[in-house]
Amino acid sequence: MDVSEYMPMFLAEAREHLQELNLAVVRIEETPDDQETVNEIFRIAHSMKGMSATMGFAQMAALTHQMEDVFELLRQRGGGLGRDAISILLECLDALEASVGQIDETGSENLEPGELIERLKGLVRERTDEQVVHRKGGPLPPPPPREIIEAAGGRRLVHAAVALDEACAMPSVRAYMILNALGENGSVLMSAPTIEKVDAFDGRAVEAWMAAESADEAIENAVRNVVDVVDVTLSELSDEELVAPVEEVAETVAPSAAAPAVAAAPAAVAGSNAATAKHKTTTSVRVDASRLDQLMHFMGELVVHRTHVETLALQADVPGLSQAMADLTRTSQALQAMVMQVRMIPVDAVFLRFPRLVRDLSGKLDKQVELKLVGQDTELDRTVVDALGDPLVHLVRNSLDHGLEPVAEREAAGKSPVGTLELAAAHAGGNVVISVRDDGRGINPERVAAKAVERGLITAEQAASIDAARAAELLFAPGFSTAETTNDISGRGVGMDAVRTIIRELGGDVYMTSELGKGTTAQIRLPLTLAIMAALLVDVDGEPYAVPLERVERTVRLEDHAVRSVAGAKMLVMRDEVLPLIDGTQALAHHAAYGDKEAEHAVIVRSGDRAMALAVSALVGQRELVTRALPADVSNSAAVSGAAVLSNGDIALIVDCDALQGAGFAVAA
Repeated sequence: MDVSEYMPMFLAEAREHLQELNLAVVRIEETPDDQETVNEIFRIAHSMKGMSATMGFAQMAALTHQMEDVFELLRQRGGGLGRDAISILLECLDALEASVGQIDETGSENLEPGELIERLKGLVRERTDEQVVHRKGGPLPPPPPREIIEAAGGRRLVHAAVALDEACAMPSVRAYMILNALGENGSVLMSAPTIEKVDAFDGRAVEAWMAAESADEAIENAVRNVVDVVDVTLSELSDEELVAPVEEVAETVAPSAAAPAVAAAPAAVAGSNAATAKHKTTTSVRVDASRLDQLMHFMGELVVHRTHVETLALQADVPGLSQAMADLTRTSQALQAMVMQVRMIPVDAVFLRFPRLVRDLSGKLDKQVELKLVGQDTELDRTVVDALGDPLVHLVRNSLDHGLEPVAEREAAGKSPVGTLELAAAHAGGNVVISVRDDGRGINPERVAAKAVERGLITAEQAASIDAARAAELLFAPGFSTAETTNDISGRGVGMDAVRTIIRELGGDVYMTSELGKGTTAQIRLPLTLAIMAALLVDVDGEPYAVPLERVERTVRLEDHAVRSVAGAKMLVMRDEVLPLIDGTQALAHHAAYGDKEAEHAVIVRSGDRAMALAVSALVGQRELVTRALPADVSNSAAVSGAAVLSNGDIALIVDCDALQGAGFAVAA
């Protein structure tokens, strides 16, 4: 069978599975008794093995098969796995990830798993007597959560373990029939697989806790009538076990070796009778990213054409046209919002890589770190999310290496030995703000100033006046680093400069604040989307330019305010502040002096924590623009970051407010 057409789907799902496994393995190291995560790990590993085998990648299938044996230990034993075992599993995941990359590039898995398989086999040992408790009739079934006992409402609580034939061709169908048969004889309160996930079931064992309404014989006969069922074991929870504290039972009893642990969300316990549960259908589909880009492109064209028609409608005197135009505008705006939403994905897609990264680096640095993830559901444009990973990795590495102190240093400072690193995301107007905060030693202005003098970035006289804010800004200077030695974590002086460059290319900015001895916070502010932006359209010497609306604070008429010269630069004197006045013609239009049009207005824009006034010939109005990238030679030679086609066919260049900050253009005297 030719499986090449399924390769893109395999690669996408394999990467998702590996990312989920990395996160789950790190989570189970922290909370060994998290049975839901244990079941998730086993399910993902089983899916990964099946996918690899189906696609003909035998080495990947062999490695994941051996990993399954180790994951099975998590379901059979209490106490989780040791750090060494977790490290071996993570090495296996790294090897699988590298293999997926090779498959993507060359079509070959290029994996030699022999050594890893032998190390995995060394982890699989027989369980000790302390790890399993026996009773008459065989091993005790896994204890039900308290919610299950409460949901039974005093009815007879029965645990059903059903084994399917190894040759069963349709395990998901058989599992559904088993749960249905159990539901006809009582209420299924908890099951593995759950009725919602039975479509993906590929195992040979089905388990359930049920409030039985029929005798055991009737229940067993109903289940045995299902094709491919080879064994049924029913265990009733005794009166003593019903009244025993569930927490105590859970501490003294491990799940049996023959049956996997049962998993179900407590909130879904009540009313989950398999006989009446409705079959869920797939609610999402995979779409190639290029199709989304095309969809956004055509949506942008529609916005341009709509704006053009709106202009024509204002000039035409046709009865009913204005109402029809309003309806068209409302519908197209709704469509635009929906298309934008389709491109949005949770920032969790980036955050998922950090539990593993923090775990590895904290071990290498011999530091204790607690990672907190906040706002993972915050959504961003797919393009922004794709480019966000590397900057965040730089910031997290710096926090771990430079920010958080070793245990002894933290204890000496009266802090908890465990440092806190928080990644948080939240919406703020038309932007998303992502912050990386640690409670470490903070930025030492004196040390930063000394390093800056050593590297020739500032003079010794300037170093004397460096405060915390200026010290934080110096960290973004090209080639700057406070590290005494370089290593594979940080210290090469390329991180923070690269972070700011990438974020500004995305239309955002990054700031850093710090308090000595308290910690440091790096904050990234990004637009929700890069495709369609709200802008203030201005005229500069007869040419249209667009200023991102999120950067605009206000507009003023130049004749209403005084303009003064300070050290050769023009400053706009306003009632509440004095701002540098940037010559829009020189900064944007490449002219040495103004042409036919005088500057009549100033647009007050903000870049980072500074504001400036951009002198323009006229204000045109607010527009929604579809952005396009510019060739590098154009964007590097002027303070512009992109372009947009206007409704009349003209091209408006988009003003790069961050580039204006260092442009140094002043209005001619």
